[in-house]
Amino acid sequence: MKTKVFINGHEGTTGLRIHDRLKSRDDIELISIDDELRKDPKAVKDCLAAADIAFLCLPDGAAREAAVLAEDLSVRLIDTSTAHRTAAGWIYGFPELSATQRAAIAAGKRIANPGCHASGVIAAVQPLIAAGVMAADYPVTAYSLTGYSGGGRKMIEQYEGPDRTAAFSAPRQYGLNQMHKHLPEMKKFSGLQYEPAFTPVVADYYSGMEVTVPIFTRLLQKKVGCRDIWQLYSEHYGNSPFIRVAAVDDAKRLVGANALAGYDDMEILISGNDERIVITTLFDNLGKGASGAAIENMNYMIGAEATTGLKLHR
Repeated sequence: MKTKVFINGHEGTTGLRIHDRLKSRDDIELISIDDELRKDPKAVKDCLAAADIAFLCLPDGAAREAAVLAEDLSVRLIDTSTAHRTAAGWIYGFPELSATQRAAIAAGKRIANPGCHASGVIAAVQPLIAAGVMAADYPVTAYSLTGYSGGGRKMIEQYEGPDRTAAFSAPRQYGLNQMHKHLPEMKKFSGLQYEPAFTPVVADYYSGMEVTVPIFTRLLQKKVGCRDIWQLYSEHYGNSPFIRVAAVDDAKRLVGANALAGYDDMEILISGNDERIVITTLFDNLGKGASGAAIENMNYMIGAEATTGLKLHR
């Protein structure tokens, strides 16, 4: 029997990628809605009622409204917006946190898909805190370089439009007030006591992310070196089909932020020396940072092989 899936917001970058990944699967039946009815509550609720799984690829306010429409329905939701990521009653959709988290997602009815920047930071920080190597009050800093597709349709039009200025040809830092909307989930699901000092940068390429977290080993709770950290990450992610840890020697190469563009998995590089270690996560902001992660969560929820319909780099 096919799983009936409704993509609410299929015209945005995340929804389009989900649709592209699902349209050829023989275990999925996609439920469509007429364009003129996309914002009609009754039509949306009818689609939600007909679906087994619904992806909410909407702005935060619209995602909250759609969740309310689904309250008395059996449909299971995967929300790709920021609206419910730290909300009570919603399960955070990052299966690689632990086997317990993965099981909760598989059994869950309301899943909040992680943010792209947050995915990179959490993947880098959470294993250290979970292993007791890093204290929860460690002063984490993170630098995140992303392609412009992360800004949605409006930003894509700005970068690809005929009237773009020279400013769009150089990397641009934003979130200067340290109030980026991904910070609450970074703190909560990394296990941090405080939000990190976070520097996001958008650059002139379509997709791909490179999130860097530097670590001073003298500030850690245990005496560890670069290879110890590599071993810790290798064990933590050893059973994951979506996150791989590169060999330590491989971290000497040049690292392009778009190295995993078009793919749905993530690579972690451990580099530096025994005093200063740099954790780098590479992935696609539309892949493991959005659509790929959402489909991964759906696969766990319907009992399919986790990698079904997804494109892996390795």
